[in-house]
Amino acid sequence: MKQKLSLQNIVGMGFMVFAMFLGAGNLIFPPMVGQLAGQDMWPAALGFLITGVGLPLLGIVAISRVGGGFNEISGEMPRALMIALGSCIYLIIGPLYAVPRTALVSYEVGIAPFLDQPGKFSQLVFSLIFFSIAWYLSIRPGKLLESVGKLITPALIALLVILGLAPIFSPLGVPGHATGTYTEAPFIKGFLEGYMTMDALAALMFGIVIITNLKSHGIKDKASLFHYSIITGIIAAIGLALVYVSLFFLGATSREVAPEPGNGGQILTVYAETLFGTTGIALLAAVVTLACLTTAIGCITAASEYFDEMFERVSYRTIVTIISLICIFFANMGLNEIIDLFIPVLLILYPISISLIFLGLIRDWLPRPVLTYRATLIIIFTLSVIDVLRIKDYAGLEPLLQPFSIIPGYDVHMVWLLPSLVVLFVTILLGLLRRPASNCQTP
Repeated sequence: MKQKLSLQNIVGMGFMVFAMFLGAGNLIFPPMVGQLAGQDMWPAALGFLITGVGLPLLGIVAISRVGGGFNEISGEMPRALMIALGSCIYLIIGPLYAVPRTALVSYEVGIAPFLDQPGKFSQLVFSLIFFSIAWYLSIRPGKLLESVGKLITPALIALLVILGLAPIFSPLGVPGHATGTYTEAPFIKGFLEGYMTMDALAALMFGIVIITNLKSHGIKDKASLFHYSIITGIIAAIGLALVYVSLFFLGATSREVAPEPGNGGQILTVYAETLFGTTGIALLAAVVTLACLTTAIGCITAASEYFDEMFERVSYRTIVTIISLICIFFANMGLNEIIDLFIPVLLILYPISISLIFLGLIRDWLPRPVLTYRATLIIIFTLSVIDVLRIKDYAGLEPLLQPFSIIPGYDVHMVWLLPSLVVLFVTILLGLLRRPASNCQTP
């Protein structure tokens, strides 16, 4: 008997996933892309949507195909490496980097503008309140549909509609000529900006949250879990795409009011204040705070469920509490310090995560999946480390790394792409040539 989810719950699940993906970074990137691309906004937007929306959606598809967990999608790796990689991803996108950043951005955009003397104490108080709310909503992972999907997200969407439609009906300017690298290749530049949103990492995390919530609402069999995971992923992707398009247009028409912004957040702030005055600042503060809160809840929940499986003797509630306390600590370090500390790790983990998504999608068609997984991930890891060494120039290693500059993508953090595709095809070919007559899959 086919298990069914009500239409209300399907929409609520889609809203929940949409809200978990939509963090502060997702609100800040598109306006800057729109302003710099100007009249070439649409090619840039298309490139951004492919990697900023399409890639996370593929991540949800891949995770749901294998059962909703990181360990399942990385099962061809040696167990020790699988645990190490999974732990790194969940820690970075969880308590060590992404989640503390949500509180920092919420404070800087939503609270600090309304304080006479913002400082460390007010930041600490805000982070305590912020993560207390996140903790309370995260300790009941099966109830996120009710708390996030049906309660917080509708309020967030209502605010986003007001903010997104305003520049369409009351634009503050017209798109100008493209600037910088957008003059030559707007599509490629937009593609790379969407790639840098890091939402592919989030997709690997949120799959387990989606599966948990579906199971808590009576969806148990694998086919139904896959079916509803895809539907909710599509709803979330459509929501993200609509938000991005409206923010691209906002940025493209912002040059007159925000001629030299330092980032997309400044464009949003100036635009909202120009259109709505003080009310606009409050509107933007509410949007950013709610977006950051839902992302924090999703990441804390996903990380807690992952470590709950690993440490069976420690309760889920205890793990949520520990992660929330770690988040409070890092949220009071300062945004620049957190970024400088963990960006090198992200530059290594992100390409590996992208490869896991695509390998998960084609896993059933690989003649020797263990060989393909391990060879591909080894080359990606090696070249990603080289990319980090080049950027940071540790111990003056740039001359030794220069020979790798002949590889396409060397200057845009994608040096791993072409070699990994070559290794992928070579291992598939080897698997086909050496496949046993019985068609058994062997390492």
